[in-house]
Amino acid sequence: LKQCKENELARTIEDKVTDPTAGRSTNDDMGVSTSNANPSPITGNPKDILRTHSVKLTDAITTNLYRVADALYAEGLIPLDTKENIQTVTGISDYRKSSQLVSVIQRQLESSLNPEQYLIDICHVLINQQHRTLTDIATSILHQLGQSIPDNVTSISSIPDDVQGYADNLKKHYKHQPIVATDWPPRIGKNFFGRLALIEKKDSSTQAKSAWHLLRGQVDKIVKLTENKEISVEDVLQPTDSSLSLRVVIDGPPGIGKTTFCRKLLNMWSNGTLVHQQYDLVLYCPLRNSKIATATTLADLFEYKSFKVSKVVDWLSNRDGEGLLIIFDGWDELSEQLRQSSLAASIIHRKELDQCSVIVTSRSYASSSLLKVDTLSRHVQVIGFSKEEISTVIIQTLQKDTKLAQELIDKKREDDKNRKPFTTTQSSEDSQLAVKLINDLKVRNDVQSLCYVPLVCSMVILVYKEEGHLATTLTQLYENFILQTIRRHVEIKPRHDINPYTLGSLSSLPSQLAKPLQELCQLAYTNLADTRMTFSSHQLQSRSEAVKEDYLGLMTTFMEYSKKMYQFLHLSIQEFLAAWWIAKHEKKTEEVFKDHFDDDHFRMCLRFVAGLTHLEHESYQQYLNIQQLDLQCKREPLFGFETCHLSYFCQNPEIKIKRNAMMNYDHIDSDDFDNVPILLFQLLYESQNTTLCQVLAQSINNHSLCLHDERISLLLFDWLCLSYCINNSNTTWNHLHLGLVLNQSQSVFTAGLTNNSLQTQCKRLE
Repeated sequence: LKQCKENELARTIEDKVTDPTAGRSTNDDMGVSTSNANPSPITGNPKDILRTHSVKLTDAITTNLYRVADALYAEGLIPLDTKENIQTVTGISDYRKSSQLVSVIQRQLESSLNPEQYLIDICHVLINQQHRTLTDIATSILHQLGQSIPDNVTSISSIPDDVQGYADNLKKHYKHQPIVATDWPPRIGKNFFGRLALIEKKDSSTQAKSAWHLLRGQVDKIVKLTENKEISVEDVLQPTDSSLSLRVVIDGPPGIGKTTFCRKLLNMWSNGTLVHQQYDLVLYCPLRNSKIATATTLADLFEYKSFKVSKVVDWLSNRDGEGLLIIFDGWDELSEQLRQSSLAASIIHRKELDQCSVIVTSRSYASSSLLKVDTLSRHVQVIGFSKEEISTVIIQTLQKDTKLAQELIDKKREDDKNRKPFTTTQSSEDSQLAVKLINDLKVRNDVQSLCYVPLVCSMVILVYKEEGHLATTLTQLYENFILQTIRRHVEIKPRHDINPYTLGSLSSLPSQLAKPLQELCQLAYTNLADTRMTFSSHQLQSRSEAVKEDYLGLMTTFMEYSKKMYQFLHLSIQEFLAAWWIAKHEKKTEEVFKDHFDDDHFRMCLRFVAGLTHLEHESYQQYLNIQQLDLQCKREPLFGFETCHLSYFCQNPEIKIKRNAMMNYDHIDSDDFDNVPILLFQLLYESQNTTLCQVLAQSINNHSLCLHDERISLLLFDWLCLSYCINNSNTTWNHLHLGLVLNQSQSVFTAGLTNNSLQTQCKRLE
């Protein structure tokens, strides 16, 4: 190394002797050069050139700090320590970090044996960032060094100042908003978003298999399906072989982290870490915002107003959206009409701005229309926590001591490996509570199967910590969570002489709290019916009691067009409160239930109504007492047998189960199955009404039920609900053909078939 440095120094000296003017940087020289009509390239001392550009460079690097630092380190232009400090140190602003980075570059240049080449290399890294201001600074420096400008600079510099300025302001906003939108329910574990698994769906026919694994809390097995591909956040925007711009659909159940995913992407763009694509502008468009949902022009999609917006819109429109990424968050929150005819729909279907890239998020039940888009680039499912990660999240959330938590995590993995019960010798109450919850979830794998959803997982941990036991249904879980939220509100904002721990249930709240809750429930219901999920201060003025009580902690605020807006902590919270209003305050609950039975937007709400009313009124039988419902298997028996298990369930233990590799014959017409929506099974489980299970069973022709059809996709909760209905049907089933069911001893379906009574049996089970 010493010899190399000596050789380099010798060459530098030789260059100076050959060209004595090299390296001069007097003000006179620069003055003459800039005043000539046909100036020759300006040359100067690299150290002075960098110093004169340092202020602008610091400003420009701030908006792309992390990406610039990574790129400089990759080229060997800054030390590893500098890169790591920028990435990990907290408590100082990005501007200050940027200033420190420029200082490091200055010192590296001063110590370099060839400072001019070092500065040239810096310029090329800056140009490669595809950022207008950085490119302008780099080309200015190269010009003063007498260097040629790279060919790709022309296209980069074509971004107008107004567009770049608006983009930089947007990046600052995105950078400072939290990735997880709210701190209640409590954020769970560490690296919240990093624990969510994403899979790219290659084949929609695997939906049933994926749903089965989700049901059993086996997210890791979904990833291993050959038709699925595990991907990172960055890969979502990876270019495809097609020349068309991207259209990506991201779906998943409520609370799984779809909005969190969007915020993660915005954060990555603002920090310059989107590796596959360079976008001039990224617009986040929450479709729950009525102004965005009903937008008619591109300008309407700009949440953050500025005098530059009109120029930005003109520039993007002239380019048909090239360089723009739009994130439409919450397709399911659009009305059916707007899903057919809205600006969002037009852009998604490439009828407008066909060169822009689009990401659309949706709850699973509403994404089917999106998946039919002819030019869809990618279908991604956010599938949540794996079984192991659920345990890890529980431990890290309950046990705040990092060392003790890690010991527990290691012990859990060791016990799982050795197939031993999970135990601990730690005396900490938090550790013991974590172990107890994890073991209880093994017994209650129906609840565990819901904990893959971060929102539900957080609520389960919170309620378990307070109540000491698990809830049976989602209704009980949400009711407990809302009670905990109100207790928290009373504790941190005491306005009345109320002990929060004397609040036993939502039904027995004191009047000071019951009235605000009633107002919130009415607000939730009336606006859910109008598909409105956000509210202005003006719209809330009439809810005076709720306003005085700060909405009992059940709402959160955000800024929209410089105006303060409100929304419930999560859409599912609004749906529960709407259900509470229907069940507790509507005089004709059954009629309201009937009015919304076929309304997509009320699917979750009606589940909560079922849980609150137990569907005890006789009018609910009309949905189940469908005479001669033909759901029989249409396939003729084939050769190939396997011995049956569950002797207490099957009437004849020696009966054989038919299984054959040829699965393409029709089993059931999906049109027949449409007569019994999956929603019915969910409602029956949520109601815990065994009488209605018997009513439904009696309406099925020949007591024969076939679910084996790839067009029938049973999602997460559906198998559990089906198991509950069959177990409580008090019926001898002639034939149950369940399709693809893995022969696992702990499967949720078989776990739901109890041996308490032999009144429910099956002659033939496939």
